[in-house]
Amino acid sequence: MSIVANITEVPFWWLMARVTGIVGYLLIVASMVSGVVLHTRLVQRLASPVARMEWHRILAVLGLALVALHGVALVMDNYVTITWLDLVTPGGTEYRPLWVSVGVLSMWLMVIISLTAMWRKHLGAGFWKAVHLASYGVFATATVHGVMAGTDSNQPWMLGIYVASTGLVAGVAARRLIAGPNAPLRRRRAATS
Repeated sequence: MSIVANITEVPFWWLMARVTGIVGYLLIVASMVSGVVLHTRLVQRLASPVARMEWHRILAVLGLALVALHGVALVMDNYVTITWLDLVTPGGTEYRPLWVSVGVLSMWLMVIISLTAMWRKHLGAGFWKAVHLASYGVFATATVHGVMAGTDSNQPWMLGIYVASTGLVAGVAARRLIAGPNAPLRRRRAATS
């Protein structure tokens, strides 16, 4: 009963800002991982090329939508003063200005990557790929923003999310860098007696 009482005492917009920030971050991680493993043989066996691209796109769009909701919730909440202008211009807020600015820059990078993904056919593969590599920057800046500006960052469960997410993204990126996107899977040899 006390858990329910504690939840009802949390202001709605503050709770919404925290939830959308965390879920948005997890969607960014999922989008990063799905994008990196998109062309690996294991994933190719699990889904068609269209389905794989669609999942990657959906995760990215949902991540951007949750980040936008995160910003709206922060403006609506009265815990800290964040204005609409603060959401789109770095350095405007008094609350942890450097780390909030890192989050604003991360959001703009997400927007740029999303727009170039929509215009991929018109931009050319080389330009699109160069811009799309900035996704690693989105992940890095979102992680730094969350760790330094997030109010749950000192909680063991949130630190666990950051550590696991960083390990996962670094692991799939290293695997792709070392083995290449279409490296064959190791086949298990049948046990011989």
